[in-house]
Amino acid sequence: MGNNLTKPYNFFANYFGQGGFDAMGAAETINDHTYVAILALDAATVTVDAVNGDDLSVSPIPAGTTIYGRFSSVTCVSGKVLVYREYVD
Repeated sequence: MGNNLTKPYNFFANYFGQGGFDAMGAAETINDHTYVAILALDAATVTVDAVNGDDLSVSPIPAGTTIYGRFSSVTCVSGKVLVYREYVD
C-alpha cells in the first residue's frame, strides 16, 4: 500500500490538496495524519516533526508561503496556517 509520489496521479493529488486540509491557529497541534504542505495564511511560527529527515522550527513564515515535506506532527505556535494532508489512494 503506501503513497508513491513517483506515480503522477498521486503527485498531482497531493499538489492540489486532494487529501484535504486542516486549518490551525496559534497554540494548536495536529498529528492525526501525515501532512505534505503547510500554507501560512498570516505570518506564522510552526514546529514540525518530519517523517524522514530533521524536525523543523520556523519563525516566522511570511503570509502566503508554503513549506513542503512529509510531517507527522505540526504545531502552530503563532499565526494561522492550512496544513494539507497526504493523499492516500
